[in-house]
Amino acid sequence: MHTFQGVCFDLFSTLVHRKPGNPFFREVAQDLGLDLEAWKPAYDKLHDETMAGTVPGIVERISLAAKATGATCSPDAVRTAVTRHFPGMAASFEVDAEAVPLLSHLREQGLALALVSNASDHAEWIFDRLGLREYFDVTVFSHRVRILKPQPGIYLHATDQLGVSARACAFVGDGQHHELAGARGVGMATVLLDRGLSHTESARAEADVVLDGLAGVPGALEHLATAAPA
Repeated sequence: MHTFQGVCFDLFSTLVHRKPGNPFFREVAQDLGLDLEAWKPAYDKLHDETMAGTVPGIVERISLAAKATGATCSPDAVRTAVTRHFPGMAASFEVDAEAVPLLSHLREQGLALALVSNASDHAEWIFDRLGLREYFDVTVFSHRVRILKPQPGIYLHATDQLGVSARACAFVGDGQHHELAGARGVGMATVLLDRGLSHTESARAEADVVLDGLAGVPGALEHLATAAPA
């Protein structure tokens, strides 16, 4: 009989979903006089560097992308545009209907909870705007620790902060960036949420259990606990 002491969760497409129609990038481009079709691809190319903290946040990311297209924006102008239009970005995300009941239930069961997310500063702002921080004992955002999933260090940072071993934790996520393989590599049990995304099929090989929603997590943990050796 194996006993779990903690559960680590991914954020986007796991606990939080993107809704269509995010106006943020169009509005910021308009404010700054940028050509959206040229600037947005340059912005997208800086994704990994921003998640890893090499590019120190969304203001710098917007500025660097503008520079790559031959435009110049002052940091103050970028900061003003981000502040003005961030509520529109935040409104384009919603918490999964099953997330809060699940997190509350797991906490009541005495499990320690960690968030482990490849995310930049604005993703952390969205997380706080949605009111999720209170449900976690530990939050690990890649831009803060400068480690990206599936590198082992980001998972081990979470378990160290929780004060439990990786083998006493399960990881729950939609499987992007081979996050389940990374979790499994440090000894965690892995639970895939099938969101029907482009990476879902390849992630199945990295999962110990596959679910179609968060409500199934307690049952999956029970199954994994009884199936695994002590």
